[in-house]
Amino acid sequence: MGKEKISLGVNVNNFIPYNVLIVDDSRMDQMLLRQYLQSEMFNVTHVAENGQHAIDILKDYNQSIDIICIDYDMPIKNGVETLKEIKADYPDIATIMITSHPNKEVINEIFKLKVNSLIVKPITKTQVIEKFALVLGRKDLISKSVIAYKNTVGIDINDLKIPPVPSVMLKVLQFDTSTSGGSSELEKIINPDRALSLDILKIANSSFYGRSGSIKSLKDAITLLGMKTVKNLVILQSKKQFSNTLIGSVFKRYINELPILSSLVSFDLTGPLNVKKLRDEIFTFSLLRKIGATILAMNFSKRYQEVLRLSEYGTKSIITIEKEEFNTDSIEVGIKVFRHWGMPDPFLELIRNQNFSIDELASVSDMDRVTRLADIISRKLHGLLVSPEEEELYTGVFTFYEAKPETKDAFGPDYFENIKEHPYFM
Repeated sequence: MGKEKISLGVNVNNFIPYNVLIVDDSRMDQMLLRQYLQSEMFNVTHVAENGQHAIDILKDYNQSIDIICIDYDMPIKNGVETLKEIKADYPDIATIMITSHPNKEVINEIFKLKVNSLIVKPITKTQVIEKFALVLGRKDLISKSVIAYKNTVGIDINDLKIPPVPSVMLKVLQFDTSTSGGSSELEKIINPDRALSLDILKIANSSFYGRSGSIKSLKDAITLLGMKTVKNLVILQSKKQFSNTLIGSVFKRYINELPILSSLVSFDLTGPLNVKKLRDEIFTFSLLRKIGATILAMNFSKRYQEVLRLSEYGTKSIITIEKEEFNTDSIEVGIKVFRHWGMPDPFLELIRNQNFSIDELASVSDMDRVTRLADIISRKLHGLLVSPEEEELYTGVFTFYEAKPETKDAFGPDYFENIKEHPYFM
């Protein structure tokens, strides 16, 4: 019997149906879940109306339960309290949380419990099948709107189309702001690029800098913003040129908004973490550290869009999904891109180390640590799921730098609301 012919609810290794415990105080949701699961040949052995009832069932039948589908909000004992007990006493049982409150605080609380997946109400059959299929590793049954198209032979990294590095970006990267006559030299580099000059003028005249309409020349804009800020703008606008063909909310968030936010957060972290020595370069390093993702998206737009969507389920990292779908990942692609562009070695090293683990925390550079922390903070601010390993790393970096307790709180919702008005997002 081929694997594709086996129902989702049947274990492909022994052809025995999975036993499911449903825990939900809503009779309607109980009925829907039971109906959807039974249509896929799952064996719904028990239904509980609250967490305490579920605990009592497990005490008598734990050996026969494979999966628990549990509601977040219930009387007597809610889903979080119940899962804490279940995870401690029955670690081998797969858990899927159901919630009608998909805000980032609830989602982060849920995934700290290391649940296997999350279903957001209203419950639909498509969502139930997709989440159970992900948990059970049945990619053959996940709809094409959710799973990236599988290319069993992967891709040849040497066949990637890599755009040439804009000459103005390369010149600005090599430009030393400490030289005499620096602002005039910087103006000469930028001025031939009319579109870039207009972008800088637009930002200089934004309400953020309080000079609405009063900045008329590139020279005045450089004077107002400062050479370091203008350098950052040139690199930012150059990067945007690469991705302007990538359309859709997923690309807007991951390819455009998150790198900008990470760069701003990186810069703002240098003070409280006492690494101000990084300020001259950290914005650029943070902005370009995931250039490999941009190039993959440009070459395989539809497939990479689905990779990003799949990552939002929180079961695997983007790097892992990239490797499965392309037989390479954005780290390897980024290294190839920077070599093609002739970028300095520190950029290559940053890309190599961008996915370091908690065990490597002490051995990587300050630039690696701060940019990785900024990336995690930025995804948390966007309400994206952060894995338990990343949560550990998030805490670990703050601890490494002996940051004050209030530093974490400084990069919370209020910070996000203010930073969203930054003209870099224009």
